[in-house]
Amino acid sequence: MQFWENRIRRAIAVGVGAAALGAVGVIAGGTALARRVVTPERASAEPVVLERVERGDGGTVLWLRGRHADLPGQYSFIFDGEAGHARVGPVHAVVAGAVARDLVQLDRGTLQPGTRGRLTGWWYASPEAVGLRTERITYETELGPAEAWLIHPDRVRRRERGRWAVHVHGRGALPEETLRGVAPLAHAGVTSLVISYRNDPGAPAGDNGRYGIGVAESRDVDAAIAEALRRGAERVTLFGWSMGGTAVLRSATSGRYAAAVDGLILDSPAVDWPALLRHQAATFAAPRALADLGIAMLQRGLVRGGEPGGIDFPSLSPATVAAALQVPVLIHASRGDSFVPSAGAEALAAARPDLVQLRLLDVGEHVKLWNVDPDGWEAATEQFARALPRPGWRGELPDPSGD
Repeated sequence: MQFWENRIRRAIAVGVGAAALGAVGVIAGGTALARRVVTPERASAEPVVLERVERGDGGTVLWLRGRHADLPGQYSFIFDGEAGHARVGPVHAVVAGAVARDLVQLDRGTLQPGTRGRLTGWWYASPEAVGLRTERITYETELGPAEAWLIHPDRVRRRERGRWAVHVHGRGALPEETLRGVAPLAHAGVTSLVISYRNDPGAPAGDNGRYGIGVAESRDVDAAIAEALRRGAERVTLFGWSMGGTAVLRSATSGRYAAAVDGLILDSPAVDWPALLRHQAATFAAPRALADLGIAMLQRGLVRGGEPGGIDFPSLSPATVAAALQVPVLIHASRGDSFVPSAGAEALAAARPDLVQLRLLDVGEHVKLWNVDPDGWEAATEQFARALPRPGWRGELPDPSGD
């Protein structure tokens, strides 16, 4: 997620410079922004450097410097171009800009001074690290097979018959992002299906090799629900992070298998994409016209995204989603989210207080709310999952052909 932020911000910076040249510059800037929004990025920025390692009887302390090195909470330090993974605890000292954190666990790689990496909200390096029985499977999407992890509750007696969840990561992230949500659902007896989707490693490319900002991806969520139903699910909870939140909202409100969905859990969801892009433009004092032009280009298909014919932005607003919502929703959001403002989640909660429970924090960056308060986050998630009512759906699977 962090490298997506960097790319979007660079695109806006280019747009601001171009806009200074007049109308032609605004068009160039709007085009650049639109392309960045829907273009997958695989090279991640590594803005944090490990300055020194202190080993003692009390454990190992890592001294880090760089962007987000001082975020509150516990995080993964991913380094050496994704090859290394370490878990680090909360900040306990800051000296001359260097941040001290305890090394909780080194999962892979070697830590030494000069190592470069990034802090991410991910905590588990693999599905097996959650400590539950895991199967690696594929499921069929409209574009071809995609990889997924099937994670079972730890005891048969605790499994709730027919209860499943589909976990959907955010744009520019990987399925590992969602693993923080598996344990609380497993405690509630829910079997988890953690999916990859179009443009991920292990999944087919999307139309034009680009994202559909949750619209196209929602059809992969539909396919994952179908896979869960084929494997014995009787009801499915959808769990979406950032753009994954967009995808599951759409799947639950207008997807082919919406009737089988019993509820939604969202973390830092992108509920209002036009507002999100305007927020990013405003952060760099870019003219609103820059963001509006980028939105219009994607909507009309003038800049090709991952959705044939253009992206349906009017459907990606809190008001539209609220009108279509039919199942309970838990939203984890933060006023401290500098990338996706919490206003969209707040608007959705205000519009549907009968269905939406908003857990709003004052502190916590984008998709890093578990990291600030893991116990509270997991307790709220488990409690919500346990209380979800069974949906009324009892029918057969819809015809995959759509006839």
